[in-house]
Amino acid sequence: MHSGRRCNAAVLPAIALLLSLFLAQAATSSPRPAPTLGGTAAAARSSAPRAPAAPAVVLYDQYDTQAASDITSQDFEVALDGFDSFAADDFVVPSGQSWSITGVDVDGEYTTGGGPAASVNVFFYTNGVGSLPGALAASRPGSSYTGTAGDFVVSLSPAVALAAGTYWVSVQARQDITPHGQWFWHERAVQSNQGSVWQNPGNGFGTGCMTWVRQTACAALVDPNPDQVFRLNGTVIPTAVRITAFGASSTARGVRVRWTSASTTDVLGFEVWRQRGGGPLRKVNAKLIAAKPSGHASRYSFLDVHASPGNLHRYRLQVVTLSGARYWAGAATARALR
Repeated sequence: MHSGRRCNAAVLPAIALLLSLFLAQAATSSPRPAPTLGGTAAAARSSAPRAPAAPAVVLYDQYDTQAASDITSQDFEVALDGFDSFAADDFVVPSGQSWSITGVDVDGEYTTGGGPAASVNVFFYTNGVGSLPGALAASRPGSSYTGTAGDFVVSLSPAVALAAGTYWVSVQARQDITPHGQWFWHERAVQSNQGSVWQNPGNGFGTGCMTWVRQTACAALVDPNPDQVFRLNGTVIPTAVRITAFGASSTARGVRVRWTSASTTDVLGFEVWRQRGGGPLRKVNAKLIAAKPSGHASRYSFLDVHASPGNLHRYRLQVVTLSGARYWAGAATARALR
């Protein structure tokens, strides 16, 4: 009897240990919370972050008229990749200007008890067919940020250089829902330029909105508003070159791209980029096309012998300055004949 009691006394601590391990495993293996699309947001906040430090200025500002709704734009953990989604809104670089964008400020919020995001993914797109995001112009994944309560003040390194034109910016929180919850981008009650867009490529939310679509046109989104709340910070780049003509035409040997510059200042050369359909932009010149002496009009020509026969191609010209900055300066389309 005594030996039996001694055995039980020895076994009980082991059983307690096994039970505690089982309970801990059960707690950590509990189902992940299901991501949500967004909806009613916290009370709108009217104050924007402080002005950027000099020499940066606010280049574009939609940090106003916050609506009482928001939308998910988040890069979840691998197990929830089907829910990864992107919101985006457009902006315009005025004619005659080029911008060096060093930061983006975003009005957002976490779910209760959520956050912080590990980092922020920022993408810039050209304006594509249907005034929707087109080719990727620049990306800054894993960007660092400051801010509280889901508001992001994101630093872009290196800076993003864009010439005059219409572009789209997409901001996405890199954040695991377990244990950090969700992040939502605050919507704006009024519209500037085109309305904001959204996509969920993996269709984890079951909306069917797997490619870029206006938020107001995606029926499954809750209480959509026409724009997002954000602003862009940086500097205006002195115009190094003025392109007076840019075009592309089909020939028997390929597509001939031509452009004319009125003058060039501190320009190293040019790159020619091609896009077929909705695909990515690809550089087609093997070597930099050197800029001619400045101070007078200069004509340039490049023959793309690798354009796909019968397909419509979009060409863009990229200026490369002596400092290494790059920006877009022209666009044209042509169908390859051969």
